[in-house]
Amino acid sequence: MLMKNKIKVVIADDHQIFIEGIKALIKDSDKVTLVGEATDGEALLTVIKSKNPDVVLMDINMPKMNGIEASKKIKATFPDMKIVGLTMSDDASSVSEMMKAGVLGYLLKTTSKAELINAISRVYQGEKYLSNEMSMKLIEKMFDDKEKDEVSHTPRKAEITRRELDIIRLVAQEMTNAEIAKKLNNSPMTIITHRKNLLRKLGVRNTAGLVKYAVINGLLES
Repeated sequence: MLMKNKIKVVIADDHQIFIEGIKALIKDSDKVTLVGEATDGEALLTVIKSKNPDVVLMDINMPKMNGIEASKKIKATFPDMKIVGLTMSDDASSVSEMMKAGVLGYLLKTTSKAELINAISRVYQGEKYLSNEMSMKLIEKMFDDKEKDEVSHTPRKAEITRRELDIIRLVAQEMTNAEIAKKLNNSPMTIITHRKNLLRKLGVRNTAGLVKYAVINGLLES
């Protein structure tokens, strides 16, 4: 789809200072233009009817009607409307709920101008867009959900490789998968796979169980 005119955007967020920040961020863009704003989900529906935007930037936590419910209502009334979640929430469950409500894109408010405009442009063309950080969160949640079904509730003795031991110790230091990957010079997906295998091998259900196992068996000692 060729974009002959600027993409018309409406933003919904209950913090006016953030709305002003987005205005400043995209005011000089040759691809997008902000045509309306709302500070809650109910007001957003009215703004959409009057401004007829191409894309809606949607926060999740808003008064009167949150972003998930507002997205459902928008898609019910304007089925072709494109929505991008733009929020502080990096909870994978929130992302899943927004996607179920018909949202095509999801970004954190810490995103850059370039990524924001890129996401708006791609969603406008009917594509789905997730920031790299949110993609990793969803992958982790997918593995976590699967592990809850597959992993035994009874811890068991097992042979631990040197790399697995390194990962256990870094997990105990509350490092994220991305931080562990950087520390060990691996990809985040490799670390996720190692953690998944560790949970299955040791018969524990989650990170807390993994750390508890390590403490009981003296694995955190130098």
